[in-house]
Amino acid sequence: MAAPLARNRIAKGLLPALVLTSGFCGISYEILYTKLLGNLLGNQFAINAAVLLTFLLGIGLGTLLAHRFVRWLWAIEAGIGLYAAGMVLAMPAIDRLIYGALPTLGSSLPATVMTSLVLLWVPAVLIGCSLPLFAAYLSSLRETHVFTITYAIYNVGAALTALGMEFVLLRAWGLSTTTLALASLNVAIALSLLVLTRSLPLVPVPPPGRIRFPATLLGALAVASVASAVFQLLMIKLTEFVLGPYNETFALVLAVVLIGLSLGALCVGRFGLSFRGALLVSLAGLTFTLAALPTLTAIYAALYPWAARSYPALVALKFTLVFALMGAPAVGFGATVPALLGRAEHVARESGQLLFVSSLANAFGFLLMAFVLHRHFDYGALVLLVALASAAALWIQGGERRTQVAGLGLLALAGLCQRTAWDEGLLYMGHTSFHSPQVLAMAKQQRVLPAERFKGAEDVFAIVERNGERHFFINGYFSIPLDSSSEKIVGALASMLAPRGDDALVLGVGSGATAGTVGLLFERTDAVEINAVVLDNLFRMTEYNFDIEHQPGTRIVHDDGIRFVKSGTETYSLILNTVTTPLYFSSSKLYTRNFLEAVRERLRPDGVYVTWLDWRVGDRGVDIILSTLAEQFNECWISYLSTGYFLLACSNAPMSVHRFEEVAGHPTLRETFASEYGLPLALIPYGVVSTEALALRSPGGAPINTFDRPVLEFEMARLQAHARIDAFRDRLGHDITTGSLRARLGATMPWNSKDFRRYQELRKQEAERRIERARPDLAKPPGGPR
Repeated sequence: MAAPLARNRIAKGLLPALVLTSGFCGISYEILYTKLLGNLLGNQFAINAAVLLTFLLGIGLGTLLAHRFVRWLWAIEAGIGLYAAGMVLAMPAIDRLIYGALPTLGSSLPATVMTSLVLLWVPAVLIGCSLPLFAAYLSSLRETHVFTITYAIYNVGAALTALGMEFVLLRAWGLSTTTLALASLNVAIALSLLVLTRSLPLVPVPPPGRIRFPATLLGALAVASVASAVFQLLMIKLTEFVLGPYNETFALVLAVVLIGLSLGALCVGRFGLSFRGALLVSLAGLTFTLAALPTLTAIYAALYPWAARSYPALVALKFTLVFALMGAPAVGFGATVPALLGRAEHVARESGQLLFVSSLANAFGFLLMAFVLHRHFDYGALVLLVALASAAALWIQGGERRTQVAGLGLLALAGLCQRTAWDEGLLYMGHTSFHSPQVLAMAKQQRVLPAERFKGAEDVFAIVERNGERHFFINGYFSIPLDSSSEKIVGALASMLAPRGDDALVLGVGSGATAGTVGLLFERTDAVEINAVVLDNLFRMTEYNFDIEHQPGTRIVHDDGIRFVKSGTETYSLILNTVTTPLYFSSSKLYTRNFLEAVRERLRPDGVYVTWLDWRVGDRGVDIILSTLAEQFNECWISYLSTGYFLLACSNAPMSVHRFEEVAGHPTLRETFASEYGLPLALIPYGVVSTEALALRSPGGAPINTFDRPVLEFEMARLQAHARIDAFRDRLGHDITTGSLRARLGATMPWNSKDFRRYQELRKQEAERRIERARPDLAKPPGGPR
């Protein structure tokens, strides 16, 4: 008798640990597979949408069918791990298949969704089976609150994943090693379960017949789940505007959502929170979000200078803000499924049915948000719509009249807060406006709500006028002013360095100023832009981009730059990367070894690749970029654009100002530069300050930036408020000698030392003028070359 009791005590201690570990692994795969497919097919909205939909549908199906495999939980966990390991090992073969045998795959949303379904439906279904079956196993050891405990533990593990994956594992191990490590954890879970089920009667008998929930209950759950999905996607966008469009912002939101699921389940088990009570909590939380945004962002701005001294402190501050904004609604929505289960008799089947309905409704909510709501409603109105859906779920469920009246009261209060307290304009000031109380106050004083705002499935594009200048705004990030000369200088100088004016590729269209400049100077130009809403509004920026849409030799392509480079066969004399700084979005992928290897395949033997860097990459970031470029190119020049901004031009053939006369003599460009900027076009090559950029790396060296280990992205996220490139500028200053530049550049253009100094002075003067007029949310970067 003692032995079975001892084994029972071991099982009671071990099973929760296995649930926690399984939760840790389960959500990890959704994150990891998104990154793996993003590396494979690019980071289009289509990729993220396809993986999310595959997992929502697959997990829903898995939860529905889980009870049929109640005796095979160990095999399911083993299958999850083995499939993940197989995916990592097979990625090179999958890459060759997609870009060899199936080169057009991934270029459209249907093809991308199909790719995701083919590759990921198996792990998604298996992961969906885990939670209900763990709850069933735990029901063999205890009688009360079985699902709530399992649900809470599982989602705690998932929340730890969201944070650990972004801030620890990927930075320490890289994508492939992290995936293999988690796969080994799943196999360990499987072996532990196999041992347990052989020594104890943990596996319950599947229930006979079918279990039916009332239609009103399922309808209320479906409406609440749609509201939950819309709210989660909405909060990702809101936090991007305040915290910045970083990958870590998504990780923080995901962690809060998962903690909400866990806390919601604990509230059901500990305090007996009902389904109606959970919806009231959500309504109260949404009302607080509408009322408190201005106050919470002001507190964040007040604490930011202190927290920015330490990266962990800054992450903690950001997490606190996210939890304050969305914690209560997350807890309320997280409690809905556990509250409906109550005292389940057949927990695997009953929880599976409810989770199935919830997952399908989540998928519908995602599609509704992406393709309807986000395009047509402001964010304050969207929060109110989520509150309306929560109130509707409360009425569908029925019950006590006083509960329904309370819901209507909270909905009315939410509407009042949306009209009186909510400040939509805060979201269009740029995320760096929240970096101190002084900067925030100045931004509020000078801000103008953008008269032109345009939304796509997940992106927000706006043209914002401030201090007499129009700015390009995307998802909380301000670019330089639309009328800045720097964008056109990039296009003109890159075109001068190209060996011929036949074929060019520009990655990142943006306002179109750079790509439009290149389009004037080449017979054929492919301009690739990932953001559909930007392309839809290019005509609004015609005065800045030489009417790029109607240039006869320019082809504008909506695609991810990585996918376009990998999938095509054309070669170019110039490839110009002009996407935003690698700090944001997934731009750092265009600074990886993997991408540069693909670029080399698309460059002609004497072709030139041009990219850029700015002061926000930091000294180590500069070393990472140069070390990665040095693996692929023999020669690299660096040009000074403006204060803290530089252009890198690289090739495997001897470089020169090949097309000086052709570009400097272009009538349209020459007139534009003279009349709008007071800058002679013939001075543009004097921006080159070193023809030995690869020698400017620090002696200590730096790691190579790769898809598997995007060290540049991690370095920039760590720096944020403390980014400086002083050491690089010192090395560059010592390297600048007019004699060496005259020797390299003077062979193909008239060289004059006075013109060199004149150009540098003109650029510094323009930078100083712009800093004086700049938006208050732009920190002053360090100065130019010394």
